[in-house]
This record gives sequence, structure tokens and C-alpha cells, in this order.
Amino acid sequence: MASVESDIISDLRRISFTLRSHEERGSIVKEGRLTPALEIVKKDGRRTRQFQPSWYGVHKWLTGSAVTNKLYCWPCLLLSTKKHIWANEGYCDWKNLSRSASLHRSSHEHIKNEVSLKRLEHAGAPGDARLCEQRRLAVLEHNEKVRKNREVLKRLIDISVVLSRQEFASRGHRETQESGNQRHFTELVGYFFRHDEELKFHWQKNASVFSDLSKTIQNELMECVAEEITSCIDREVEECSFFACEVDGTTDVSQLSQLALTLRYVDRKGNTQERFLGFKDVGADRTAVALKQVVDSEISKYNYKGKLVSQSYDGAAVLAGELGGLQALIKKDAPQALLVHCFNHRLNLILQQGAQCIQQTRCFFATLQGFPAFFTRSSKCTELLDRIVGRIPFPCRWTSHSTVLHAIASEREKLCQVFQEIVDGSGWDGECRRQATGFLAKLNDFQFIFLSYSYRSIFAITDVLYDVLQKNAADVNYCDSQVQLTITMIDDLRKEEQFKEVFNSAVTGLVDLPSPPETLRLKLEEGTPEDGQNYFLLYNDVIDNIIVQLLLRFADIKALHFLELSDSSKFLSFSKQFPTDAFTSLANSYGSCFDLDRLKNEFGVIFRDDQFQNRSVSDIVLLINETGLTEVLAEVYRFFCLIATIPATAVSEESRFSCLERIKAYLRSAVEQDHLSARATVSIETKLLSFLETQPNWYDHVIARFASKKERCIELHYK
Repeated sequence: MASVESDIISDLRRISFTLRSHEERGSIVKEGRLTPALEIVKKDGRRTRQFQPSWYGVHKWLTGSAVTNKLYCWPCLLLSTKKHIWANEGYCDWKNLSRSASLHRSSHEHIKNEVSLKRLEHAGAPGDARLCEQRRLAVLEHNEKVRKNREVLKRLIDISVVLSRQEFASRGHRETQESGNQRHFTELVGYFFRHDEELKFHWQKNASVFSDLSKTIQNELMECVAEEITSCIDREVEECSFFACEVDGTTDVSQLSQLALTLRYVDRKGNTQERFLGFKDVGADRTAVALKQVVDSEISKYNYKGKLVSQSYDGAAVLAGELGGLQALIKKDAPQALLVHCFNHRLNLILQQGAQCIQQTRCFFATLQGFPAFFTRSSKCTELLDRIVGRIPFPCRWTSHSTVLHAIASEREKLCQVFQEIVDGSGWDGECRRQATGFLAKLNDFQFIFLSYSYRSIFAITDVLYDVLQKNAADVNYCDSQVQLTITMIDDLRKEEQFKEVFNSAVTGLVDLPSPPETLRLKLEEGTPEDGQNYFLLYNDVIDNIIVQLLLRFADIKALHFLELSDSSKFLSFSKQFPTDAFTSLANSYGSCFDLDRLKNEFGVIFRDDQFQNRSVSDIVLLINETGLTEVLAEVYRFFCLIATIPATAVSEESRFSCLERIKAYLRSAVEQDHLSARATVSIETKLLSFLETQPNWYDHVIARFASKKERCIELHYK
């Protein structure tokens, strides 16, 4: 009987028959199938069904694995190019074995593979010398054709990878032979074969069969590359102790609701990784239950119920809602998965979510975001802005609302001059004029000016908190006290004298504009106390929403008190006075993940060791790994891997969505969403892809995936 640790079947599932050397394939065919007695019993109601060794005699093609305790089809296991239960997962439903075996025995795939296996068996047996020579020559001819096919496919893979890396569209609308510019993929194919006459002839000879320039082939090649990247990520996550799931939702440039999934973990070399799993279309159903199903489908294979230690979300309110949201549903399955954001990311969410709750502020921020987009759309717009106003930084990070608002408030008069010149000047397209007219109207609108001054006073407070959180993320107690101080300061803005100051500033600002609308000028001269009351209510609504969001988003900050244990600048003081409160916080949140007694003692060692002081978390992880201390300081190493995994100070999803928007801007609208996700995976995970391309079996693995997707009209497997 085969060893329970390994057998030829488990080896074949790991490295397929077609990827092995000629000698290995001959040895496997010669030794033949395994027929072990499987120790598995199935209960069917009151009846008990167990494996019968006689089944091997009834079905001559049947083989079994003592490792998986399942049955397989020997010919299909060796030679099948399609995925099915008899060749991949294995069969163990004894009740329906007879019917299932009969159906499989009659299938086209099984018959084809059985014929091929018989030919392989007879090719190694003594017989007529002339027949053997004919077979040998036929195999040589077949393998040479396969070699050329695979060489062609390698070049097509390289072209697909290059285009996706650079975020270029593969196809265009002029791809006929007569076209002088046939777009990227077609043009690159011509260049790749220009200096290899043998492959060029082979490619042209088989072009009708190969269909190598079809949209389907291009997309399938890209999917195979993305799947190989994901497979590598799967192996890394299986080896790590913990991982965090980062989920982001947005509406992309084609107005499709997208969900981006990213995993964060520490790999076996001690490097913190953030790996992109792909974009998922969630436009049909964005409820928490539906989103949970999408996330489950991606992370359930990683044993997330035991390894998921944090979750972070952005986008729709349902994603980060305390009750009934996606995070609550995930936490039912993985209680240790704390809801964690980058602190500055939370601050950004507060400002965005607070704005979304009020119609006037929702429109205000939509307009505010339009200013940077307008001036960065073309060099001509940027040049005009620089000439009249001077260079204004329009950043795209967390503080962008604050920065843009201060820039607009301080340079409003000159901005009006810029927009007026676009409206009146020549050489500007219609779309640019329409947008300039809209922005000019907003800069002359009292409500827009009032909200500008209102949020300017709020941002003056939150900008200070932003800097505090940026510099002191590990000091949770200090961050918590600063959040409470910020709430108090924003609440003080409710005072009537504070409102009057904002309101009067808006009135003065409108009057000072070069040409305020006459109707508004008359209203201001006459005075409208009822309008003042309405703006007072709006002003307080804005403050209420900001405070509610602050209280909600930072409610769980104290649960992260254990982050203080990773602050190496305090190790010396910790060696004198152990941080009991922080350690208790860790025990409450992740006690089941550690041997707490040993962890405390290991902390005592590193707190006194000056090699660990004043280092970042990632540096400490690498130091322990590179000095061979991962077993000696096993619990401390797990702790710092946990801290590196939790995204308390880094969330990188926004860069991923900008990547998707760049890709979609290039790609044709006919390309399906799944293929966009595959291209995005290649574009985003370029470093991992570069590593995989250096591996000796890179092309073999991608081609094997390509061959197994469906029955191909070209030969890709060696005999």
C-alpha cells in the first residue's frame, strides 16, 4: 500500500503529468495505477457504505489514493486537459459510484484519454521495429510542433504582460491588414516575430487555427497570468500566521460599483505584504449580506475564521456600519477580527460621510472635488491657472478637501478671473466653457461661500488632529485624548458668536467679489433674517454630523491600546515598568493567539535589549527573522507580525482604484469586467509578477492553465 504521507496521485495533483520529463512520464506509465484499500466509511441513513476493493476489477481505469482517501480516473488524471471530479478533486460518494462511473466511462474526454494512455503503454512495449520507429518519429514530430506552439504562446504571454503592466489597451478599432497602425497587441506581435523566421512561418501557417490575435485569446492569456499571481498569493497566505482584509468600494469611471479586496500579511521572510485579489462588481446588490458573500468567496479558502485579525473598509456606509454591516457579519465568524482603519483614513471617512448626510454639503463637496479635476485635465488649464493665480497644489491624499478649500478661499477673486477668461476667451472647447461657467456661478453663490467658511473653521481643527494622528499612531491613549479634545473644540463652534463670524465673513466675501449677482446684492443690502436662521440650522447640522461621525469612527480606539507594546521608543521605560494595561488589552483582543506567559517573559528580554530599541515594527520583524530568533522569540515574533498585519497606519486602496480608472480609460468598452480585474491584478502586482517571471517553470505553469481552460485547436502537451 502507498505511504499515507505521499503517493503518486498526490504528486500528480501537485505537478501534472504533462509537465514532467520524458523519463518520468515513461516510469509512471510503466508502473501503472495504484489500487489501495481506502479506509473511508460513508453513512447513508441507517446503512453504512464502505469502499470495496472489487471496484478496481470492475472499472479497469479506476485508481485510488491513500492520502486523500478518494478514487480517480487513471487515464484522466494523467492526460486530461479539463477539470472534473475524476481527474482533480477525487470521488468518494459510494452511494452513487456505479452511476457516476458509468457516465464518466462513456464521456468523450475519458475515451480520448484512455486511447492516448494505451498508445503510451504500447509505445514502450516490444513489437514490430518499423511500427515502433513510425511511432517514435510521430512523437518527435508532435513534440516539435508542441515546442513551436509553446514558443509562440510564450511571446503572446510576454506581449499581454507588457501591455497590462503599462496599462495600455490591447486592441483598437483599426486591426485590418491594410491599416498602417494596428494598435498595440497586433503591432507588437509583428515585432516579436520579425527576427525569428522559423516561428514567424509557424505562426502564419497556423494563424487560422491558433486565432492568436482574437480578443478571447488575449483575455484568456491575461486571466492565466493573473491566476498564477493569485496562486502565489494563496501559498503565501497559507504560510502566514495572520492576515488582514482591506475592502474598498467605489464607483469607477464607467459607473459600475466595484469592490476591491486586498490582503495584508507578513510573509515567511518577514516582509509585510499587501496583495491585491481583484475587483468585484457589486452593482446589483450592495447590502451587507450580499457583500459578505462576495468577501467569503475570496477569503474562505484561507481559514479566515482562525487567521483573520483585522478588517478595514471604505466606501458605502454599510461597509463600516457598527450594526448590521459587513464588519459585524464577518466578526460573527471571526470574533478576533477587529474593525481597524488607518487613523488618518478614519478622519477622512468622517469628513466624507458627514458631508454625504446633508444635501447641501453633498453638492458642496462634489463641486469642491471638481476644481482639481478641472485644472489637471489639460496643460492649457494648468498654464492659465499658474499665470493668473500661481501654482496651487491640488493633492489627492487624505487632506485634499482641506488643502483645496484653503486654496480656493484665499485665491477666490483670482479664480473668478481665470474662469471668466475661459468663458470669454477664444480657443477653449465647449465642455471647458460649460464647466468654467458652472464654477464661476458657484464662486458667486452665497451658500457655497458660506459652507466654504464653515468648513474652513472645522478643518482648522481637524488638520491639527490629522498631524497628531500621523505622528503618534502607536500612542493610542494620546490619540484618544486628542480625538476627545477635537470633539470639544468642534462642539464649541455652535456658539452664536462663532456662527455670526462665519456668516458675516461669507457676506463680506460675496460683496467683495468683482461682480456678485444683483439679486444677492439687494438681499444683502436689505438683510434677510429668515435666511440667517436657515443658515444657522445648516451650520449646526454640519457640526452635528461631524461630531457623530467622530464618536462612531473612533469608538473602538481603546481596543487598540495594545499597539503601545510595539512602540520601541518606550522599550527602555517598559523594562522598568511593564505596560500592564496594554498587555491586558492584547489579551482581551488576541489572547487565544499567544502563549501569554511566555510572551510576557519574551517582552521582558527585548525591552532590555538595545538592538530592538528605536526601530520600526517592520525592522524588528526582519531583525528577528534574519538573526534566526524566530523560534527563540516565537511569541514576540508572532506579536510583531500581528502588529505589522493590522493596517493601523497604512491603507492603500485608493491607489488601486486610480489604477482601475486608468486601465478603463484605455480599454475598449467591450472588454468584460472579469478581464479588467485580471489586467488590474497584473498592473498592480508588478513586483510579484517580476519575481514569478524569474522562476524556471513560469511559462509552463501559465501555458498549463491556458491549455486546461477548454479544448484547444492547437497541441500544447508533449508526448
